Amino acid sequence: MGALSGFAGSSAAARAFGGAIDRETAQSINPDFDPKAFDFWSGFLNTNAEPITQASGQQRGGHAISGDNDVQPVFLHYGTEGFRNAAELDAGKLVASGDVMVSLNTSAIKVAEEDKEKFDRLQNAQIRVDVAQQNAILPIVEAMAYTMVAGMHSPGGKSKGGAQPAGSAKPAGGASSASKGGSSIQSISVDSDAAWQKMQNIPLPGGEGRWALNLEAQKKDSIFCQILQIVVKEAGQFGPMIGLPGIALSGLQSFNTLYGAIHSQPVNIIKANPLRVFATQEAVQKTGTPGSVTGILLQSGTYVLIPAKQMPSDADLKSLTVTQGRIVPPKTAPQDLDAAATEALKDVTYVTFDVEVKPTTLITLAAPQKSG
Repeated sequence: MGALSGFAGSSAAARAFGGAIDRETAQSINPDFDPKAFDFWSGFLNTNAEPITQASGQQRGGHAISGDNDVQPVFLHYGTEGFRNAAELDAGKLVASGDVMVSLNTSAIKVAEEDKEKFDRLQNAQIRVDVAQQNAILPIVEAMAYTMVAGMHSPGGKSKGGAQPAGSAKPAGGASSASKGGSSIQSISVDSDAAWQKMQNIPLPGGEGRWALNLEAQKKDSIFCQILQIVVKEAGQFGPMIGLPGIALSGLQSFNTLYGAIHSQPVNIIKANPLRVFATQEAVQKTGTPGSVTGILLQSGTYVLIPAKQMPSDADLKSLTVTQGRIVPPKTAPQDLDAAATEALKDVTYVTFDVEVKPTTLITLAAPQKSG
């Protein structure tokens, strides 16, 4: 179990082991096998999600918010123009062309009262972030993905191994708990972890990729979470369960099969397949339908991901700002950030990411020498 992270980081090992897992094998190794979770994760990379845009009533992005759609995240961008749906940003403000380097820093998670009750009632929670390249850096290599899976415990609670809650940086400004059962705000970046740091330098050749966020609670400890408890107990501190920075997509596909096989009765808070992202004007133009791109635009700023069923109105967001990954009223004092964030959108769970996009050249071809 302790070697799982190293095993998963090996594309060859992941392909060899994950490729041998089918439904029957998964059921034999996991007494709490969940067929829906297995099907979702084994097919995770095969389907692109469609962006959800804000609209009136229960219609967003051209389809009703129901079933799995209600937990699909709406991607909001916060910048100088306030909150805007990331699928409706101005493509003219993207990097012009070429390759880009993306820094993706997971900032904070704020848990709604309803979801916090689920976390308190259930065994554990996991958050998973996936960013995948659309194009390979070289034709002779595979496109790569950058994947992180982290464990969370009930906000304000403690793990069974006695460690502090996942990513339990002190509340902003040293604030006390923002709610009766403990703060509903958690920092989920782990600055000292080398795998997390590699999420700060994600190359997207051609300026296009895919991005997914999944947040879930589980009704009972899966094999995967039992591994976390062992690691937490031995290490005495929280660390990401699995870091796969720069794994080939074929290796990630096999890992996903294993990941789904050892799941146990997940309750989805945010659930989605990867969504196409475009970081350059050129990448948008290459789709052939630049006026109706099926994806989101990626530019520097703060991204806020909110489950569709909890999406607040434009009027609610208009009077708010983002400070240290928290959605709060303007001019909120640092020591009051957690309490203000809890009160500002009581019924909304969200995850914030600080994103920076910079142009780069991933492959430099030598200039042809002049004859003579």
